[in-house]
Amino acid sequence: MEESQSILELHVDQTASKNLSDAARWAKFLSVLGFVCVGFVLIFFIAMRSQITGALSRLIPGFSELDSMGMLIGIIVIIAGLVGLLLYFLFRGSLLIKKGIETKSQDVFNSGLGLLKAYFIMYGIITIVELVSSIVSIL
Repeated sequence: MEESQSILELHVDQTASKNLSDAARWAKFLSVLGFVCVGFVLIFFIAMRSQITGALSRLIPGFSELDSMGMLIGIIVIIAGLVGLLLYFLFRGSLLIKKGIETKSQDVFNSGLGLLKAYFIMYGIITIVELVSSIVSIL
């Protein structure tokens, strides 16, 4: 059996192609909206940094405003990096899926599905970590 041959011999018909194209369009829209929201959040943190660092230094005794600013920047960089990576996978996957359908290129389509798979794997791992963190905080 050839490696490139599909086990299921699944073919995408006109209806499935239309549905996948619509799903790719929505994924692109949601990823662009996510990038815009991340930009707004970063602008908000930059504009309100003195109020946020003052609140953190009052909330956590022993932290100066400089220490809380470093902690805030570190947290923002990590979260923005993870969200940006997730949104990149979603955006790039949607573009490749749509391009693969339009050009009828199986390799491009499979690359898009691979990026979408990576998006869902990362999203699932982050969700599991958040659930475990919530359960631990309740106990």
